[in-house]
Amino acid sequence: MIPNIPEKTGIQENRGHTLTDDFITRTYVLPLLTDPESKARLVAEHKNNPIGVPGKAGKAAVGHSEDLIRVIDKLRRQPMPGKYVRVCVNPHEGYCIGIVSGVRGQPVEILRDETYPSEDACEHAIFVRRVANLLAAYGFD
Repeated sequence: MIPNIPEKTGIQENRGHTLTDDFITRTYVLPLLTDPESKARLVAEHKNNPIGVPGKAGKAAVGHSEDLIRVIDKLRRQPMPGKYVRVCVNPHEGYCIGIVSGVRGQPVEILRDETYPSEDACEHAIFVRRVANLLAAYGFD
C-alpha cells in the first residue's frame, strides 16, 4: 500500500453490483448455457428471432422465452469496453461485428473477417460470441 493513498472502498469498486451479478449469473444463467440441450434450444430460438418481432396489423408481437430473456439481459449488463456491436458496412446488405473501446470518441474496431448479409444474422453472430465469452469467463468451453 502506498502511503497517503487510501484503498478503494467497496462502493468505489462497485462490489455490491459485481457480487450480485455474479450470483445471478451462477444461479440463473449458467445452468441454461451449460446444459447442452438447453443451450441448443436457446441458440436456435435466438437464430430464428434475434431481435424480436413487434406486433403490427393486428398480429401479436413475437418475443423471446423467459430463459432467452434471462440470458440476453445478462449479456446486456456486460461493461462497454470490449462489447460487440453491429456495424453496417454496406447499407441493407453488409454487416460486420465491431468491438467498442469503451472510451468516448474512440472508434469502434471493425472485425472485417466475416460479413453478414442481414442485421439478424449479425445480431445472432454477436449473441453466439457473447455466450462463448461468458462461458469462457466462468471456466466452461
